[in-house]
Amino acid sequence: MPPIASVDVPASSANLGSGFDCFAVALSLKLRAELRHGDEPGIVLDARGEGAPANDEKADDNLLIRGFRDGLRASAATGSGSWRIEVSSMIPAARGLGSSAAAIVAGVVLGAAVGRRAVEADELLEIASALEGHPDNVAAALYGGFTVAVADDARVTLRRFRTPESWIPVAFIPQRESRTHEMRAALPSTVEHAAATRQAGRSALLATAIMTGDAALLRTAMEDELHQPYRLPHLPGSRELIELAYERGAAGACLSGAGPTVLAICDAPATAHAVEKAWNAAGVAGMATRLRFDTAGARLIAD
Repeated sequence: MPPIASVDVPASSANLGSGFDCFAVALSLKLRAELRHGDEPGIVLDARGEGAPANDEKADDNLLIRGFRDGLRASAATGSGSWRIEVSSMIPAARGLGSSAAAIVAGVVLGAAVGRRAVEADELLEIASALEGHPDNVAAALYGGFTVAVADDARVTLRRFRTPESWIPVAFIPQRESRTHEMRAALPSTVEHAAATRQAGRSALLATAIMTGDAALLRTAMEDELHQPYRLPHLPGSRELIELAYERGAAGACLSGAGPTVLAICDAPATAHAVEKAWNAAGVAGMATRLRFDTAGARLIAD
């Protein structure tokens, strides 16, 4: 029997250097979740692949199941329900590529698809943001493309940018993992006013670069003083990979989210190839791969 509903959700790279906790972009690695009727009351999860939610994790701790329940409540679903959710994922966990955000969005979207009430996209974003704790990754995963999302209490203000057609993302995904909460613990509680001022200017320049497609702005726009200087000492090889990307002609390079993955944005196929080749020869345990920017976001197919 075909599933009741299925959803494809993209990976995401948050921050993009200076856009700390607000900018993100969706990438072509995907998580797919299929919802079926179960054999007994409750929710059964069958997950496999890179970064897939753990099958033996308690339901109250599993982000996909929590998202599904919140989606059911938002859509006024009735009855106790017997559900089976099958998940396959290409998004590596704990690498800074939004695996938890993809799981949350998948759960929320599937839950919202089977109730009596239509749930608008902005409400889905607020539900997902509350579960994730910040809106950047879930915004890109839900809407696709480049996004900027700012949370104010329970409300999220979002704008989505058209993806410049000539830009090419290249990612180096290390074998080692890093946990977001550990990388947040590395951040200072305060920063100098002058650093915050410079960062505000770079973030505005980043928005300008994306809106105009001007890759020449990216190196300055993606410089960061709020998180990367404090995280890079804990991520062996990541600083060197960023420097190497610039040596090979990348327009911009940064940590992807909290790392350890490094993202480069190139404005020509030859440059993307040069960065990918140099990274794979750099001796850091992991793999460089040329990706695509995802412009569709979460895609639901419902019966």
